[in-house]
Amino acid sequence: MKKFTLFLFFVAGLVSLQAQDLMSNDSINDVNRTLILKFGVNLVDSDGDHNPFSALSDFDQMAFSNNYTIELEYRFSKWFSLAMILSKNKWKANEGNIDGIIINTDQKYLAIDFDLKFYYDEAIGWFDRNDWAELYLHGGVGSVYQGSYADISLNFGPGANFWLSDQFGVNVNGTAKWALNHGDQEYDTNHFQYSASLMYRFIDNDDDNDGVKNTVDDCPNVPGVAENNGCPEEIKDRDGDGVVDAIDSCPDVYGTSVGCPKVAKITEIDTDGDTVFDSVDNCPKIKGLPTNNGCPLPDTDNDGIVDAADKCPTVPGLESNNGCPFKEEVLSDLALGLNKMTPDILFNTGNANIRQDSYPVLIKIIEEMKQHPDVQFKIEGHTDSVGDYEFNKRLSQTRANTVRNYLVSGGGSFRTHCC
Repeated sequence: MKKFTLFLFFVAGLVSLQAQDLMSNDSINDVNRTLILKFGVNLVDSDGDHNPFSALSDFDQMAFSNNYTIELEYRFSKWFSLAMILSKNKWKANEGNIDGIIINTDQKYLAIDFDLKFYYDEAIGWFDRNDWAELYLHGGVGSVYQGSYADISLNFGPGANFWLSDQFGVNVNGTAKWALNHGDQEYDTNHFQYSASLMYRFIDNDDDNDGVKNTVDDCPNVPGVAENNGCPEEIKDRDGDGVVDAIDSCPDVYGTSVGCPKVAKITEIDTDGDTVFDSVDNCPKIKGLPTNNGCPLPDTDNDGIVDAADKCPTVPGLESNNGCPFKEEVLSDLALGLNKMTPDILFNTGNANIRQDSYPVLIKIIEEMKQHPDVQFKIEGHTDSVGDYEFNKRLSQTRANTVRNYLVSGGGSFRTHCC
C-alpha cells in the first residue's frame, strides 16, 4: 500500500509541474459546461479500521485485483458538477481482509455511485490563478455489491483534478461509504474507496483559432469572423475595380490600385463662366468682362447704366436721358394754365374723396399732359389750417395720391409731393 501511495503522490507532482508549463490561466476558467470522462483504477479498504490513513499500511489485505473505475462527469457550472461512477474490484482469497477477517475465497466488489461535486478551489485565489489544479468535495448515494451482499451507501469525500492540457489530466479521489443496512449483512459493508484516473474533457475546440467554437463554426477549418459564423468575411468590392472595400479609398467609384480613379489635373478654372480664368479674374465669382480683368463695369448708382456711359453716375436716371433723371422743365404757359385749374379740384371736408364737380377739371388736365409726353409733372397736395398738423400732413399726401392715381389711369406722368 505504501508503494501505491507513493506512486499517487509522484503522479500528482509530475502532473502539477507539467500543467504549469502547458496551460494558460484562462483556458479552463472559460470551460464551465463540459463532459469529463475518467478511466482508472480503484482500491477498496474494508478491514474494519475506520481511520483511512492507518489502513493504508495494509495494502495486501485490500481489494486491488481485476479493478477499474469508469466515471462520467458533467461540469454544469463553475462550482458544481454531477457524476456517475462505475467501479469493480476483488479481494483475493487468503489475503483479503473484510471486517478484520481474512477471507478464504475470492470476494467481488461492484459499486455504482451518483455524486454531486462542489469545486471549492474557485474560492481560493491561488487556484483561480493556476487553473491546472482543481479541488472538490463530493457526496451522494450508491449501490454496493460486496461478495454476495448488496446494500445502499451514502458517500462523501475529497478529490482533485490536475490538468496536463485543456483536455487531458489526472484525477485522484477518496470516498468514505456508509452502508444503510450493514447490520443485516454477514459483513459490515462500511468501507473506504480510493481511485486514480486519467481524464479526458470534451471541450468545444476551435481548430482554426478564429475565436468561434467548432460547434457553431460553419467553416471550422478555415479562420473566419464571428459575424459570418466562423467563415471568412465575404470579400466585398462594390465598384468592381479589383480593390476590396476594406482598403479601397473610393469603394463606390471604379479606380486604380488605391481604388480611386485618376483625376486629370485641371490647370485653369473659370468659376463664373465669363471666359476669364480664376487665376487672373479679379472677380472670380461674379461674371464680368475680359477687358475689365473679369469684373463687371462699375455702376455706382445701380441704374443699369455703367459709369463710363452715365452722365449722372451717382444719381439714378434713365437710359433715354444718358443715365440722368428727367429734367424738371417749367413750361410757363402750360404751368400757368394747369395751376389755374388746380384750385377747382375740390375734396369733401376732412377726407380725400374728390367732389363730383372736380372731374371735368381733371379730364382737361389729362388732355394737357398727353400733349406733352416728355414732360414730367409734379403734383402737390394741400389742406387748410383747420385741424392737427400731423393729420393735415397725412391728408395732404392722401389727396395728392388720389389725384395722381386718377391722372395716371388717364395717361398722366408726374411725381407727387406733399406739404
